[in-house]
Amino acid sequence: MSERIGDLVLEHAAPAGRAHSRSVLFVHGMWGGSWYLRNYLYAAAQSGWDAWAVNLRGHGESPAPGGLERVSFLDYVDDVRRCLGELGDAVLVGHSMGGLIAQKAAEGGGVAAAVFMTSAPPRGIVSVEWPVLARAIRYVPAILTGRAFTVSRAHADALCLNRMSSEQREWAFPRFGPESGRATRELALGGIAVDAAAVRCPTLVVGAEDDRITPAALQRRIARRYGSEYQEAAGHGHMLMLEDGWEQPFKDVLAWMARAIDDR
Repeated sequence: MSERIGDLVLEHAAPAGRAHSRSVLFVHGMWGGSWYLRNYLYAAAQSGWDAWAVNLRGHGESPAPGGLERVSFLDYVDDVRRCLGELGDAVLVGHSMGGLIAQKAAEGGGVAAAVFMTSAPPRGIVSVEWPVLARAIRYVPAILTGRAFTVSRAHADALCLNRMSSEQREWAFPRFGPESGRATRELALGGIAVDAAAVRCPTLVVGAEDDRITPAALQRRIARRYGSEYQEAAGHGHMLMLEDGWEQPFKDVLAWMARAIDDR
């Protein structure tokens, strides 16, 4: 079911059975939207969570006033904080760029617990991966000038969809949309600082063994930064929520979430 918080469009799944005391808000990554988080959304609802997945401004049906090219990373953080203003102290689950958005949104409180899943790193944790650098030159003009841009099929296959079947890729890739060059520049240049001491809620970092864009070694460094628990999804890549066998790693995440808020 689609619902709105202000001008943001979210997907919502109501909890089945006895509900947890907090909602959960899923935050997508670059070129994405709530569409790729539906497996998690409905699995969380079946486990008793009031589950929401936001479409950040300029993604899905959420508008970007003034155009996507003007959107900054902190605008995305503001989107999440506006959602939390309606949902209360929710559990945040952020994937990829959404993981760093969740880190920044958790800074200073107002979040019950947070999961950073195959996440982009904050300032101070440098990620220089040759598979990414070798393909980045194509996007440099858009990133430097702040234009919105899309990822190529070849690069998506190599970096994000590498653990998905050809049929799954054919379904997923056409759903990727444009991304803000400005927000990407801010992220890529390591300009997003997060005060780790101000992230006081319980945190979990999830890495994936075969992730080529935000590798497991990077995720372990993020976990050390926040003193987080760490889980690693064996045999999975960056888009683990769309890959065969997604259920078991997410079952472990759901169990951690319930423990983190001391529910049931």
